[in-house]
Amino acid sequence: MKKRKYHGKKRIDINQKSFAFTHRYDEGKFAFEKLKNIKDAFNLKIDNRLILSSIIFSAIFVAIAIKMIEINLFYQPQKSYFSSVEDSERGNFYDRNNVSLTANLRVYDIGIQPKKIYEADKFIKKLTSLYSEIAEDELKERIDLNSFFYLNKVFLKRKISAQELQKIIDLGETGIIFEDTYERIYSQRELFSHLIGYVDIDNNGLSGMERSFNVILYDEDKGDVVSSVDTRIQHIVRDELLGAMDLYKAVGGAGIVLDINNGEVISMVSLPDFNPNHKIEENDAFFNKNTKGVYELGSVMKTFTVAIGIEENKFNTNTLYEISDYIKVGNSRVTDHHRPCELNYCSVEDIFVQSSNIGTVMMVRDIGSELQKEYFEELGMFNKINLNLPELSYPLFPEPWRAVNTDSISYGYGISISPLHLAYATATVLNGGYLLNPSIIRKDKDTDYGRKIFSDETSEIMRYLFSKVVSEGTAHDAFSAHTDHRYIVGGKTGTAYKVENSRYKVKKNNKMTTFISAFPINKPEYIVLVWLDEPKGIISEYDDPDNTWGFTDAGWNAARVSKNIIDRISPILDTNARYLPSENLIIKTSLQ
Repeated sequence: MKKRKYHGKKRIDINQKSFAFTHRYDEGKFAFEKLKNIKDAFNLKIDNRLILSSIIFSAIFVAIAIKMIEINLFYQPQKSYFSSVEDSERGNFYDRNNVSLTANLRVYDIGIQPKKIYEADKFIKKLTSLYSEIAEDELKERIDLNSFFYLNKVFLKRKISAQELQKIIDLGETGIIFEDTYERIYSQRELFSHLIGYVDIDNNGLSGMERSFNVILYDEDKGDVVSSVDTRIQHIVRDELLGAMDLYKAVGGAGIVLDINNGEVISMVSLPDFNPNHKIEENDAFFNKNTKGVYELGSVMKTFTVAIGIEENKFNTNTLYEISDYIKVGNSRVTDHHRPCELNYCSVEDIFVQSSNIGTVMMVRDIGSELQKEYFEELGMFNKINLNLPELSYPLFPEPWRAVNTDSISYGYGISISPLHLAYATATVLNGGYLLNPSIIRKDKDTDYGRKIFSDETSEIMRYLFSKVVSEGTAHDAFSAHTDHRYIVGGKTGTAYKVENSRYKVKKNNKMTTFISAFPINKPEYIVLVWLDEPKGIISEYDDPDNTWGFTDAGWNAARVSKNIIDRISPILDTNARYLPSENLIIKTSLQ
């Protein structure tokens, strides 16, 4: 029998097997636990890294958030090298014939960001070398504040042009941004300075129509404004007033041309004036004498005394008054420069045409204070003119209104009104008695009447009296001398002494002179007003047309200026202001 062979296997008993299994199990368990410990340690390390990463990320996020807040709070938004236009283009003004009175020029504001300037000292030296008007220490102080500012709003007078902009760019410095915007340009320079006004550096209206129409000028639908003025007429009025101020050595002047039927202002000039393109410190040149100034205008106020009396049937043009050497008004003696007629008794017509103070006081005493006040209020002489201009003044009138005030106001003292008040009130008297609706905006209609104050008959009589002043009265020399033509013009002179130290200074050169006129006087279309402040007399050769023989009353200066203006503007306005001597000069009326 063969023996079985055993190939490498030992036979062991049950105890040996149990030990071996247990040994191997312990070794496996140890290995597993070791592996588990390694895994746990690895997982812990990963968790720690994730936590750390989260902390770092959160810190970065918070830092970015804080920086964004800082930028929003303390920095001007950077809009690349150039920023876009923040302010819209402002609408423009045009005259009644669509001639441009304003324009907008694209210019640039220089913005400085101090925190982005690399080397402040070098930057300051470069910039001050380019603009000598900027002081280094002031610029350094501004930069040290570390906040955004506009260089040309703080240091420079004007916004910079495209050419100047290139010079700034060529500096090659950081911390500078440029904002394109608009600069207001006044193409007519001084011509409409008081009427149109001017704007500030941010293009906000500060005076005149620029201020009144500030909102409309930025309106997309109503951006442009067509005014009532005529550039051609404005040139003539200003030219004649400048010549008069030079000739008569006057310190100021004013002129108005007004449509007598619809209230449009065709021209309005106040001298001295200013160039709104050059921002200078405000002075007397900025004062609009036509609307802001109120003055005692003298005998032009006699127009209303006569018109009221005729309207109320207190007298007619043939009514006679006894004219003595003087008349008592309060504690003062009121006299005439010359007698209104050769006889002791003078008619209302003579009193008005020759401008008698004594006769006018006697007429107003027949009218009475109540009627005088009532009509003055109706004519708007107690309130501002209803016109789209910010520079408007209230008239000055007495309170209480005593008998002495009634007397003095009748011939032009004791009440102060603007030349524009006078123009509109006179237009009412002459246009058929209708109160006008004033306007500096072109109207589409030929007439724009308000309420009726005087009758047609009264208006016709007053036109007749106005024509007599020019043909035979105080304006006769201005319109009839040194010419082969007669004028179909009517008007009224006014001369008043100025107040100095609360007293009327009665001397030759201390006067304001006014001439208010209308043409053609038979059917008026336009009012012309001329006002001069302290005109001087002229003594020259006998046949010199400028000779005033030393006289300084309105008939010798303001009336002459009016004649020159009417001569030049009537062809432009297509209105005949004069005719041949063979034709009838005086406006006839059957209503005397």
